[in-house]
Amino acid sequence: MAENHSRAATTVASLPSPMTDPVPDKLPPIFRVQTIERHPGMRGDILHRATLFHERASLSVEWMTRHADIRLVRGSLVSIRWLGRPVSSDGHVRISRLVLLERPEPAMNLFDLVPHGWVTDRALVARGSALWEDLPRGFRHLFNAMFWEGRRFQRYLMGPSSLEHHHNRLNGNFRHCVEVAECALRMAEGQELSNRSILVFGGLIHDAGKADEYRFDHARSCFAMSDRGALIGHRETLQHWIAASMASYRVILPEAHYLGLIHALTAAKGAPVWLGLREPRSIEATILSMADRLSGEEDLYTRLAPAEGGFGRYHKQLKYRPFVIGPDAP
Repeated sequence: MAENHSRAATTVASLPSPMTDPVPDKLPPIFRVQTIERHPGMRGDILHRATLFHERASLSVEWMTRHADIRLVRGSLVSIRWLGRPVSSDGHVRISRLVLLERPEPAMNLFDLVPHGWVTDRALVARGSALWEDLPRGFRHLFNAMFWEGRRFQRYLMGPSSLEHHHNRLNGNFRHCVEVAECALRMAEGQELSNRSILVFGGLIHDAGKADEYRFDHARSCFAMSDRGALIGHRETLQHWIAASMASYRVILPEAHYLGLIHALTAAKGAPVWLGLREPRSIEATILSMADRLSGEEDLYTRLAPAEGGFGRYHKQLKYRPFVIGPDAP
């Protein structure tokens, strides 16, 4: 966040007397801060200006304080405290203040608070939103607890799923996670033993730790492996997030759901015994593993496919040139 410390004097518009106004009641209760500036006022106070985003409404606001709340940064989740009847001053709505929301609210769909600059593909955001809505309260609470901090959520949405392999572009990891969750649901159709919640939640977060495994290198204008990624990896990072979120915010999950989720996220087929990993022992672990591989290979096939049917370009992860038959003629 770029703080504007301009010393230009600011003219503050006079406000009408407070009165009831229906507009605030029609606005969403929570917004995400997109930008925030602080300017010195004429009497030693501070003029704050911020742009706020929600999928249903965006607005610019301003308010005065004696001291700056440095916790309010770009990406924060806030609610508005109104100052009587809303009035506009130089295109900014005058308010009393913004209140930082520090504890995750299970009922708030975070996909309603994804700025267009984070994900331009709004259909993809809507798909993520629909998956979240399909979850029971406990899993919604856990998802929100993991991603309530705006910078982590932004990295999850914007980062790649790999550096050189599948989904290795902007928003790649988020797209991959949505695809895995949707694919897992399709695979589970007719499977009476499969747990829908674990498939959806497991698909949405299975690679979420890559938000800290890869960081954008501004000097080279590309994503690169972080120190955490090189030393710990996204799987361990995800386990830390889940444990910390459940402990800090008292997320309640049935024991069977918790164990089933962790098993589905950590089980690995054919892993050496000395690694301490478990073979898949649940239908959810098997389905998520298959959906994960299918999403990754489908992305590579799409990128490497020839203009017409036949062999595409070679890729070192596939270790071969993919053969594309193409759809049947109508």
